Amino acid sequence: MIICHPLKLIFIKTKKTAGTSLEIALSKFCGPDCVITPIATEDELIRQERAGRSAQNHLNQKWPDGTTSDRVFFNHMTAPALRRLVPTSIWSEYKKITIVRDPYDAAISRYWWEGGDASGLDFGRFADLYRVMLGENDIIAPLDGTCDLDVYLRYEHLEDEIKALKIDGLWQEFSGLRAKSTQRPSKGTTVADTYAAFPSAAEMVRDECAETIARFAYPSPAKAPTGPATSQVRNKPLIFALSAGRTGTAWLAELLDQNLNIPAIHEPLHPSDFGTKMPDIRIMREFNSYGLTRHVRGFWKNKLAELPDGYAETNHTLGKCGLIESLAESDLADRATVVILRRNLVDQCASYILRDDFGHATQEWQWYLSPRYRNALVDSTAFLSRGAPGHAMWYCFEMEARYAYYKRAFQDRIRFVDAMLEPASTPKGAQTLLADLGYGGLVTLPEKTNATTSQAEALARVKEQIAPIINSVQFDADAIADTYIRGGKKLSLI
Repeated sequence: MIICHPLKLIFIKTKKTAGTSLEIALSKFCGPDCVITPIATEDELIRQERAGRSAQNHLNQKWPDGTTSDRVFFNHMTAPALRRLVPTSIWSEYKKITIVRDPYDAAISRYWWEGGDASGLDFGRFADLYRVMLGENDIIAPLDGTCDLDVYLRYEHLEDEIKALKIDGLWQEFSGLRAKSTQRPSKGTTVADTYAAFPSAAEMVRDECAETIARFAYPSPAKAPTGPATSQVRNKPLIFALSAGRTGTAWLAELLDQNLNIPAIHEPLHPSDFGTKMPDIRIMREFNSYGLTRHVRGFWKNKLAELPDGYAETNHTLGKCGLIESLAESDLADRATVVILRRNLVDQCASYILRDDFGHATQEWQWYLSPRYRNALVDSTAFLSRGAPGHAMWYCFEMEARYAYYKRAFQDRIRFVDAMLEPASTPKGAQTLLADLGYGGLVTLPEKTNATTSQAEALARVKEQIAPIINSVQFDADAIADTYIRGGKKLSLI
């Protein structure tokens, strides 16, 4: 970072943008009172060889108006931090500049600067673990707000843009410098090569650096060719689950993954997946309170567009926030199958109670349903007087009613397959389920997951307590769904 009084210029240094080279070049234009922050020892040697000023006044300052201060200035400090430390007149009167670079390219340079493959991480894993680094330059040099800068020099056009500053001799000083330019291999590390190998990293860069990419129109990395047009026909099956949770959805994902020739996942739970691949609390609550709003529709538009050809996801939250409605209106409907996966209601409800799944509102908002939603099929009044256990019971019956509703309302557009966990998890039952999904080979049967065997005694007590209540409920899911539909109601509210 440099505050150059003769040029009335502040240079804010971003990372992996040739900032050290520009800093060295600018130091030749500085006087004895300018602020110059320290750089690496080897770079300081380059600066000395070129007769530039070394680090100075970064701990004690004398300002042009005669005032002094003992503030600490350092390399890569952010514009907001710098603004707090310099006199107001300096910030308002001096030209503030920085360098921006194509974030897709800068991320690759940052990876190799941090050690590259010698770090034990490939580029995709690095981008995932250290994604905050991807957008760090937007923090150092904001593009808007009270701390935006006057000039953003584009790394890709530095000659033209440094010359446009009209500082005589600066380009000549800069053009002969190549500080910190030897870490990145010369072969196999282009933007095209790198993101062809790690396409998910491009999404991470796009998410973290959206403002820079949009402001300077940086293109997305070109996707690798995928063959002739005939290979682009999307005709492999798509399989989803409509289920309540604690019903064997994780087991179902394993069954599909081990037997069908398509990728199958349970729930995408990476932090960045929420709101993009996985519904977040807002999407869950908004659908069940207001229906298919623009925000909810946007989630489904993006999620469905990103699905590969041939895919299974048994994520039980999807069916509670617009999966069926969105599939039915998409061009995926004719090859989509929805497995309605159910479980013995007493076992299912006991699992919720034992795990305290309805003990806090955020649990029901993210994973289940709230009886306080305006759009529900089952009246919760009689259940809620029983507290959290009653809440769990209401949810079980609400989901049963929703299964019936969706089959009645959408069976002409989407294929539904019914399955009960207990028989489906046996060899014969699994074979029947897979046959319904079009698979006729030998069956590999996975073990059940999420089981509560370690709490068998407690589970048995809970089941004993709730079984008489659940079995006494006079409940007809089909009749409830029919009444709801005949009343002109829709869960989507449109």
